Amino acid sequence: MNFIAAADVERARLPVTSSDAMDNVTGRPPRSAHSVGPYVEGILTAGLATAVGAVINIYVGLANVSLIYVVPVLVAAVRHGLAPSLWVSGLSVLCFNFFFLPPLYHFAIADPANVVALFFFMVVAIVASALGTRTRAQAEAARREAHTNAELYAFSGKIAGVIELDDLLWIVVTQLARLLNAEVAILLPDKARQLELRAAFPPDSELAEAGLAAAREAWESDRPANGNWLFVPIRTSRSPIGIVGILALGEGRALSSAERQLLEAVGNQTAVAIERVSLAQDIDQARLGAERERLRSSMLTSVSHDLRTPLASITGALSSLRSHGQRYDEPTRQELLGTALSEAERLDRFVGNLLDMTRLDAGAIQPKREPVEVGDLVSTALRRAQPVLKGRAVSSSVEPRLAPLSLDFVLAEQVLFNLLDNAAKYSPSGGRIELSARRVGDAVEIAVRDEGPGIAPEALDHLFEKFYRADAGDRRRAGTGLGLAIAKGFVEAQGGTIAARNRVARSGAEFIVRYPASPA
Repeated sequence: MNFIAAADVERARLPVTSSDAMDNVTGRPPRSAHSVGPYVEGILTAGLATAVGAVINIYVGLANVSLIYVVPVLVAAVRHGLAPSLWVSGLSVLCFNFFFLPPLYHFAIADPANVVALFFFMVVAIVASALGTRTRAQAEAARREAHTNAELYAFSGKIAGVIELDDLLWIVVTQLARLLNAEVAILLPDKARQLELRAAFPPDSELAEAGLAAAREAWESDRPANGNWLFVPIRTSRSPIGIVGILALGEGRALSSAERQLLEAVGNQTAVAIERVSLAQDIDQARLGAERERLRSSMLTSVSHDLRTPLASITGALSSLRSHGQRYDEPTRQELLGTALSEAERLDRFVGNLLDMTRLDAGAIQPKREPVEVGDLVSTALRRAQPVLKGRAVSSSVEPRLAPLSLDFVLAEQVLFNLLDNAAKYSPSGGRIELSARRVGDAVEIAVRDEGPGIAPEALDHLFEKFYRADAGDRRRAGTGLGLAIAKGFVEAQGGTIAARNRVARSGAEFIVRYPASPA
């Protein structure tokens, strides 16, 4: 409904009265066949022509003064049509006979030659009336066509950008109600191919059972059906789309041929627009289905491969201990148990990532905000990440006197853990990983930097997508490809931002998390 101007809606609501009725096609006031105005105007123009002819006859002595009367005949024909022009023709013949043919001031003709002249004058007047009327009809037809084209152009502009079916149908019914001065209803088939009322103007319009039966008849026969309402099928070249119902306002009023043509044109555009909206919705559904299938395939790949690997390690270590435990010395047994434990922790992280992503997709993340000291957040994340950071040199720095942040501590700590885990995956053994926090403007910036190979340019735009893992050759470690996506979701849920870029001074990647700083 945002697509309809308020003036259009109010205009459509107003009934048309006899005093202010406007021709719905030409936009001009309709002329009654019984109006006396054109005939009074004919008397005046014939009298004026007589006066002009008398003056010319006195001072110039024009032989063919009868030609003066052709002018009012043409004026009447062009302005008012055939009947008023014939009225003016008759008046002109009488005036010419009374004032210019001897005997003057009598309705009589003394010279037989004047009889012939008067006859041909009558013929010329009638022909001029017919030609003028024809010109008027052509001009009005051109005006109607121009008006119709303008209305259709405006209607096309209104429906061009509509993407919701309900908005489109509302535009159509209000536009037709205004153009045709009628109640309008649109019926579309449901999934069972049964017609149902989808839009109407006025909004409280209802169809009785007889009207619904007529609409169904029009739908099944693909032809207009009449009753109290006129039901017209609308269709594209492919198939029927729906039914438009019209109830002309005014006792016994029916649609004119011009209004029928306008209804047909609007109906054709409506059918195409409805099909376009339906196809767009189908495309969106297909796109969503394809995306769901892609995510499902990615998840299955992760579950079948990345989750199977730690399970295999755990199973192998425990099976060896169970079957051959007595043959191993204590250091070997401890090594196997350590392997099983680390792989179990790794499996726990994978499962936790899947659960976190499920919560994000379901919109179930509700941050429990509390004042969080940045130093505590950093130290907690580093302690938790110690197992995955083995073999790397880790340093941290926190700017002193940073004000506490309003964050969910668990979510914020998970973000840093995921970033540290990602840095460990792509850092070489002995590489340095840096974690820093500082105040930048009205935000606190927490950065995680590594000395790995960096981020390929083609991967920068995809790093935070679900199940995406950058190719790092032999240094690539197993994972679900969810860590960075989860970090992004958690950061944004707390009103922050996260970004990734390559380091400038040396090789490596840099991940920057920014949270709004708390007021001092």
